[in-house]
Amino acid sequence: MMSKGEKTPHVVIAAAKDDARFKAVEVRKQDGVFEVLWAKSLPADQTWTALAAACGFPTGRDVRDKTPRRHVASVVGLDSTGVAFYRVTAPAVEPHEMASIVRMQTESLLPLPADQIEVAWRSLPGTNGNVEISIAAARREHLQKFSGSVRDFRPSHILLSCEGLAKAWQYLFSERQSRALLINLSVENTQVCAVQNGLVTQAAVLATAMTDLEDCGLESQLEAAPPNQASEGPPPSALRPPKVMEQFVQDLRTVLGSFGWDESENWPILVLSDGSATVGRIVESLNAAGLPVKASVPEPRHLKLPAGLTMEDIYHYRTPLGLSLIALEKPGGTLNLFERIAEQEEQEKRSSAWRSVILAGAVAAAVLIVLLATVYLTDVAAATRWTEVVNRPEFEAARQHQALLKAVARYRPDMLELLATISAGKSDGIVLDTLHFKKGQTVTITGTAGNTEQMWAYEKGLREQKDLTNVTIMNPTQDSKTKKIKFTITFGYKSFSRKDAVL
Repeated sequence: MMSKGEKTPHVVIAAAKDDARFKAVEVRKQDGVFEVLWAKSLPADQTWTALAAACGFPTGRDVRDKTPRRHVASVVGLDSTGVAFYRVTAPAVEPHEMASIVRMQTESLLPLPADQIEVAWRSLPGTNGNVEISIAAARREHLQKFSGSVRDFRPSHILLSCEGLAKAWQYLFSERQSRALLINLSVENTQVCAVQNGLVTQAAVLATAMTDLEDCGLESQLEAAPPNQASEGPPPSALRPPKVMEQFVQDLRTVLGSFGWDESENWPILVLSDGSATVGRIVESLNAAGLPVKASVPEPRHLKLPAGLTMEDIYHYRTPLGLSLIALEKPGGTLNLFERIAEQEEQEKRSSAWRSVILAGAVAAAVLIVLLATVYLTDVAAATRWTEVVNRPEFEAARQHQALLKAVARYRPDMLELLATISAGKSDGIVLDTLHFKKGQTVTITGTAGNTEQMWAYEKGLREQKDLTNVTIMNPTQDSKTKKIKFTITFGYKSFSRKDAVL
């Protein structure tokens, strides 16, 4: 991982597996212009190690026998097939408190123990004192396996490929908007991303692939045209989408609805396209099926291509190109699922190095003895200096000041403790939406329940919490569409809800 003091690279190699192929590009940034130095790809039956060797990284035995001609930063993309995305609303609190909220929300959504998942999140501007949180979660085992498979690249960052896709669209494609829904067709599946200000807020993967859809537009034209006019084809308004397209549109609407898409809003749906007739027919079929979509084609700004690469290649290498753009602009705001895994790997390296020192023999043992003696003498000297400090009047004054701070903190409201108390009473089927907490006022929470029994069970659980008083359900209503119960609950929390609260 890139350290805080590490400079942003000017040249980067980015790699990803996309369209059933391993793909990589080397991109250089100079005077504000991005220049593609080369692009390479391998078929899906190859490996990450083979791609690393093709990119010039020493692999296997070559690691000891070869020295790279120069140090080039690298970044690798993880496809989002095994990654779950969520978007929740939370009160605007400090980052360390927000991390606890996100972890609690994710654990309630995923049927996995906390030690088996990795979570990454980022906040987006919200309203009424709340913020929108985008969450990505994946199995730790899946991430560890992927990290091991790309080790030959020695990547400074492992990013989500969908974030590279969003960055590529923002910089290299037409129909740029502040927010949009992107449809990325590939030979294996279809990825749908909600993008806001160049950042992925939600993503989903559909099983329908390009190969399932590429003949839909042609087949519908042949079905709709008279026999003697089949070669000419009917106008787009006459297209009748086949069953596979109807199912695809239904799946898309389900995903877009979960993203919060509203057809009446200015929230465009864009299909990333290479400008080919195949993608054009798919776009026409989607519109004929009632889904308003547009094609977004390569339209790069400040991008130089080497000889032999065309505008169509920008589409085919869109994911690694987007990853390289992120790496060349500091990927600080990305959803990093590999942070804890990278730290664990560093700890294992340090542990391995320490074991090697122990096994070095008598010389290492002698060094260790000297080190222990030095530490002991240092501790003795430190204890003497500490005794001198304790006897000074300034030390007693500082101790009393610290005791006062602890006393004040003891009577201040603890947000994390309140969240833990609320969660302790939580029952199945309950999803909390908002929390209003202010000194001198009752605490208010809103949420939904699958049915009234779950709502009353949750209220009973809250009443059993010793720190909560006067737990009351307000205005329970049933949603006409989902049939779920929306409720508001108020209660007093310790002495902080009293109007005469001091702190």
